[in-house]
Amino acid sequence: MLSRGRPLQTFESALREVLDGATDVLDVGTSQRFAKELRPYEGWFAGKRYVAAGYEPSDRYGRYNCDCHQDIEAMTFADANFDAVICLEVLEHVRHPERAAVEILRVLRPGGRLLLTTPFLTSYHGKGGGSQSHDRYPDYWRFTHEGLGALFGALTECRVVPLGGPLEVRCAFLGLLPRFDTAFVRALLDRVDRPAPGRATLRHLLIGRR
Repeated sequence: MLSRGRPLQTFESALREVLDGATDVLDVGTSQRFAKELRPYEGWFAGKRYVAAGYEPSDRYGRYNCDCHQDIEAMTFADANFDAVICLEVLEHVRHPERAAVEILRVLRPGGRLLLTTPFLTSYHGKGGGSQSHDRYPDYWRFTHEGLGALFGALTECRVVPLGGPLEVRCAFLGLLPRFDTAFVRALLDRVDRPAPGRATLRHLLIGRR
């Protein structure tokens, strides 16, 4: 989860760009409505048709239950059904990510935007099961910025940016980030860290237009 600092600002800017002018928004692969980084921005979706689609989603979230089940590798939505697709920390759990990329592009309208995040230099974070359900999901893949660019090469515009840099990666592997997740430490990291494509990062963010 992004909690503060430059990575969160980068995500927020990308989310604002993706939602600008969008009327039909798909949040695919989520565990619940407005999960993860989206919860603080729930109000930004007011007046839009927001569809939260999970894989065999749980019904324990009350009003935040997903709207439907979808297999991201074979979605049942019609072609060009959405003008924005959000996919947060999902692609690494998908057995065939190239199929998921094709499906995401298929349901996007021409001119529609995609916002996707996925971990890079992080430890295993699956649940050890063979299903992609949220109770038993595996953890298959890590993607470089070039790998993400290749998967979504059909986008007319595509940017992949690191969320954090090499120093943050070292802090994470030493177990320091949870202990020192404060505004001061985050500001210090933002000042001295040097995120750039091709360098160590915990996560990548992709934003593109169909």
